[in-house]
Amino acid sequence: PDVKESIQALNNWYENVSQSKLNLFYRAKGTVKRWEQHIINYFKTRITNGFAEGLNNKIKLIKRIGYGVPKVENLKRRVFLSLLSI
Repeated sequence: PDVKESIQALNNWYENVSQSKLNLFYRAKGTVKRWEQHIINYFKTRITNGFAEGLNNKIKLIKRIGYGVPKVENLKRRVFLSLLSI
């Protein structure tokens, strides 16, 4: 629910991973450590980049569907038309 508890939970998780001796979790621990400040920032602001990620995913889908479209302008039109519903 708050920053202090999130930091404490992360530290507990790091400790559990270290004690588990499971190599797969060591890689995950490194990734979480690299992104730790961003994870903690969520508990400060409660803001995510979910909307941007969803938008990027939708644009990639439109690109795949329109594979072979010779004009970039047509691709732009497809993206804009699909975003009208958002």
